[in-house]
Amino acid sequence: MCRLSSAGRLRTCIVIGVVTVFSSLAFAAQLSAQQPAAVQPAAVQPPAVQENAAPADRYWESQWAFREIDVAKLAERLRSIGIDLGIPLEGNVTVQFEVGVPWTSLTDGAAYRFDGTLTSSRLVVDRFEFLDLRTTVRYRDGVATLSSLTGSAVESGEASNDPTKGNFTGSGSLELVPQGDASANLIVDNISLAPITKLVASLFPSYEPMLPKDGELSGDVQFRAPIHRIDDIASYDLEGTFQADALELGGLPPADLKVGKVVIRDGRLRADKIDLQTTPTSNPSAVRMIGRADLPLTGNGSFSFEVAADDLPIGQMSKWIAASESSEQEGLVQGKLDFRIQGSGELNDRAEQSQWSIAGSLASPSIQIAGVNLGSFEHDVRFTPTNFALTPRRQSSELPSRFKVHRVESEYQLTETAFDLTSLTATLFGGQISGQATVPRRDQEDLVVDLNFRDIRPELRLPVSDSIELKIASTLSGELEWKVPLNRLSDPVAHRGAAKLIASSIMLGDASIGDLNANVSTNQGEFQFDLNGDLFGGTVQGNSTAQLIASDQWNDLPARLQASQLKFDGVSLDALVDLLARRKIGLTGKATGNVLVNFASPSGLASTSGLGRVIPDTTIDLELSQLKYRAQPLSRKLRLAGRIENDVLRIQSLRGDYADGSLSLHGLVYLVDSDRRIHPRFDTRLVASRVDLNRGLWFLGDTADQFLGRASGKATVTGHTESIRVRGNVDGRDLDIYGLPAGNAHSALVATANFQSSKWSVNFPSVRSRVGGGQLEGGLLLSSGRSGGVDMTSHWKTRRMDFVRLTDQLGRSSSLASGEISGEISLRGKSVQSIDDLSGRFDFQLGDTRGAAVPGLLAASRFLGPISLANQSFDVGEAKGIIGQGVVVLDEFWLGSDNALLQADGKVYLRSGRLDLNALIATGDYRDIAANFTQLAQQYALRSLLPASAILSVSELLRDRTLVVAVMGSTQSPIVRLRPVETFREETARFLLREGQRLILTGITAGAVDGMDGGF
Repeated sequence: MCRLSSAGRLRTCIVIGVVTVFSSLAFAAQLSAQQPAAVQPAAVQPPAVQENAAPADRYWESQWAFREIDVAKLAERLRSIGIDLGIPLEGNVTVQFEVGVPWTSLTDGAAYRFDGTLTSSRLVVDRFEFLDLRTTVRYRDGVATLSSLTGSAVESGEASNDPTKGNFTGSGSLELVPQGDASANLIVDNISLAPITKLVASLFPSYEPMLPKDGELSGDVQFRAPIHRIDDIASYDLEGTFQADALELGGLPPADLKVGKVVIRDGRLRADKIDLQTTPTSNPSAVRMIGRADLPLTGNGSFSFEVAADDLPIGQMSKWIAASESSEQEGLVQGKLDFRIQGSGELNDRAEQSQWSIAGSLASPSIQIAGVNLGSFEHDVRFTPTNFALTPRRQSSELPSRFKVHRVESEYQLTETAFDLTSLTATLFGGQISGQATVPRRDQEDLVVDLNFRDIRPELRLPVSDSIELKIASTLSGELEWKVPLNRLSDPVAHRGAAKLIASSIMLGDASIGDLNANVSTNQGEFQFDLNGDLFGGTVQGNSTAQLIASDQWNDLPARLQASQLKFDGVSLDALVDLLARRKIGLTGKATGNVLVNFASPSGLASTSGLGRVIPDTTIDLELSQLKYRAQPLSRKLRLAGRIENDVLRIQSLRGDYADGSLSLHGLVYLVDSDRRIHPRFDTRLVASRVDLNRGLWFLGDTADQFLGRASGKATVTGHTESIRVRGNVDGRDLDIYGLPAGNAHSALVATANFQSSKWSVNFPSVRSRVGGGQLEGGLLLSSGRSGGVDMTSHWKTRRMDFVRLTDQLGRSSSLASGEISGEISLRGKSVQSIDDLSGRFDFQLGDTRGAAVPGLLAASRFLGPISLANQSFDVGEAKGIIGQGVVVLDEFWLGSDNALLQADGKVYLRSGRLDLNALIATGDYRDIAANFTQLAQQYALRSLLPASAILSVSELLRDRTLVVAVMGSTQSPIVRLRPVETFREETARFLLREGQRLILTGITAGAVDGMDGGF
C-alpha cells in the first residue's frame, strides 16, 4: 500500500480509510457553520444617534433586507469592516437582519451586531454546494452563532428528487474577531460522499484514487477546531457516530460502513466498531471487514488496531491499494483472502526509530499473481521493524500439495541511510530461495540485489484466448547479482550485473519439451545474452549482444541488439504441433534450421512515432525432415528459405517431396497491418505434382481414406492467419471419391479455410473426366461437417460411360449393368464418413449392354433350356432410383432387345454387395399369341391402375414364355430362384404390356417405347 520511507506515510497507510471520511465530515460542518456569516450586509447607512446598552458605545439600529444578492460581493464588504471569513463563496443569498452599527467603533469588527435570518436556494462554500439553506444568525462580540441550521448538500451539478435525502440540521458558532474556534453540532442524513471526497483529496492528493467515489453519509457529530488550523485534523476536538451506504470503494461491490463511535482529541483518532459489509450478490460473494483503531494524527505517538476480513477479493483490493486505474492491472492478482490482524507500536517522524509489532493469520483457497498460482494459505504472519515471517499453521511435512508457499522469513534493518535486507530464506514451490539486498535512502547510492533460487517449480498460466489457458511449468534454479544507482533505474547503461537461469523439465500443457539454460550480463551498457538447451528432442542455441549509449532508455534496447543467431537441430515437431493445435494430431517429424536476426538495420525498429519496422530483418533457413502422419510417410525433406525485410516475409522457396509427389511454394507474407500490429497476410503461389490424395489430405483425419488417386495443380494462396483462400486448377488421375470412380479429371479449384471457426470448404465447380471410355462432367463441393467428417454436394452428367466403373463396390465382372450409360446422378451427404452417409438420385439411359454382365442372368439361363442370354446384346434400357444409407433402391430397371426383355426392381446393398431383387425374363417366339397380346396391350396400356383380371390375363398368356425369378446372394455370387408366373405384380404386368410388343411385333425399334408411361 505504501513504502516505508517515513513514519508519516506508515501512519497514513494505517488510518487513511477512517481519517479521510471524518476529516471531510468535520470540515463540511465547519464550512456549514461559517457560511451564514458570509451574508452579513456590507452597506453602511448614514450615522444616527443611538443609545447603546453599554455606556461607552452608541449604536445605530437599522433593518436590512436583501433579496438574491451576490454573496461574494457581500463577503468582500464584510472584510472592509474587519470581518474576514477567509472562505470562497459563490451564489446568491436573501437576508433579513436587524443591524447594530457601532457609531463610535466603525472599524472594530467585534463591535457590530447582527440578528436575523439567512436563506439561499443554492450556495457554494469552498467546493461544497448547498441547496435550500436556512439559518438564524446572531453576531455579538465577534462571535457568529447559527441556530436552526437546515439544508441539503449535494455534489455540484446534481439535484435530488427526494426531499428527504441529503439533508442536515444543527447549530454552530464561529469566533471571527478575534479569530478563534469553529464549533458545530450537526445531524446529517444521506449526504452524498462525492463532494466530501473531493475536499479530502485536496488535503491528501496522493490518495485520491483510494477515496470512495460515491455513497451516502448519515450520522451526528460535535466538533471544535481553531479556524486558522481548520485544514489540520490533528487540531480537532470531535466526537460522533456515522454510517455510509452504497459506498463505492475501489473495485469492491457497493458496501455499507458503520462506525460505532469516533473521537478525535489531543491529536489522536479513536474509532470503535468499524463494520464494512458489501451488498450480497451471486458474483462476487459478500465481503465483510470489521475492526477498530487508535492512531496518532501527528508524526509521533503510539498506535494500535485490529482488523478482520472474510472473502476479501484481493484482486480488486490490490488495484485499489496501488491507487491505479489502469485496466492493465486487472487480473494481475486473483483470489480471495480471510485474515485476522492486530498491531501496536510507536510511530516516529524518523522511520528508523519507529517501533511496531503486527501479527495475525491469513487463509485462502487459492491466490494467483501474474498467472502464477501461489496455492492455498493457512499461515501465521508476523511483522516487526527487524523481521518478517510467514509460517504455516501445520508442519511443512503435513501440508497438502495445494500449498505452494511453505515458509518465508527475512531479517532486515532500517537505518538512516538504507533498508538492509540481511537475510531472506523461503521454502516455496518445492524449492528454496535465499538472498540479501540493500535499498538506499539516498537516490545516488546503489541498489544491490544478491539472490539465489534452487529447484523451485512454479506453474504459470497464460491466457491464449477467452476460453483457452496455456499451462507452463519448469524446475528453476539460478542466481542474480545486480547493482544500479537508485535514481538511475531507468538508465540501462548504469546497470551492472549478471543473471543465470536453469530451466529443467519444462512442461507445456501435458507435454514435456526439455531443458534450457540462459545467461544475461551487463556492464556499462554492454549486454550479452546466451541460451542453449535441449528442447522438443533437439538442441537449441542462441546468442546476442547489444551496446547502448548514455542517452538510451530501456525501450531502445531492441534497436541496439547486434546480429542475433538462433540454431536448432533435430527438434521434434510432435509436441510443438500438438501444442499449437491443442490436441493430439499424429504428425511427426524433425526440424533443423538457422535464424539470423539483424536488429541494427538502417531502417530501424518501430519508434514511438509509429514509423520504421515492427519486426527486425531476419534470415530463415529451415529444413523439415521425416514428416509422417500416423506412421505413414508424408515427406522425406521440405526446405524453406526466406527473409524478412520491412515487415514482409519473402518465401524464396519452400520445396520438397510430399505424399509421393512434390510440392513448392513461393511468394510474400505481409506480417504487419496498417495499424502496426502483427497480422500476417499471405500472397503466395503453390505448385503440387502427383500428390497421393489419401496421404496428402491427412489433415482431414479418417475422411482422407475416402479420397484415392493423385492430384497435380497450381494455385494462389491468399488471406490472413485466421482465414485463407486458395484459387487455381487441379488435375487428377485414377480418382475415387467415397468409392465412386472419377477417372482422370480436370477442374477449377476454390478453397477457403477459417481457422478461428474451424470451418473449411473445397469447391470443384467444373469437373471434366473420362471414365470407362465415356465422359463425366459435374461439380463437387466438400465442406467441414458439424460432427467431424465432410459435408458433400455433387451433381454429375454421364455420356456413354461404362456403368461398372461408376461404383467400385459392385465390381467390374458383376455389376448391375455393363455397357454404355448416359444420364444424371446427384449425391450429397452431411458429416460423411463412408458411402453409407451418401444420398442421391440417378436417371440413366442404357444401351449396348451384354447379358453376361447382369448379375444372376447366367444362372437363370438354366431355366431357359437351349436359349442362352450370355452373349445377348440389349440395345435399349433405363435405370432410375435412389441411393441412401448405403442402399441402391431400383425404382425402374429394364433392358430390351428384339428377342428378349429383362425387368427388375428391389435393392442392392453397396457395402456388402447383397442383392434383394425380383426379376422377369421374357424370351422366345411369341407370334402365335401376337394378336391376343396386342389386343390386351391396347386395352390396358394407358390404364393408371390395372384390375386383377388384367394381371391374370397377362400371366396366363405368357405362362410358357416368361420367367419370374428372385435374385439374392451377392453381386459376386448371385443366387437365382424360380418363382411361379402367378407371382406377377402389377408393375411387372404393366411393364410387359408396355414393352412386350418388342418381342412380338417384328420391326419395332427401340424408339417405339419412347414416351410411354410405366413404372415398377
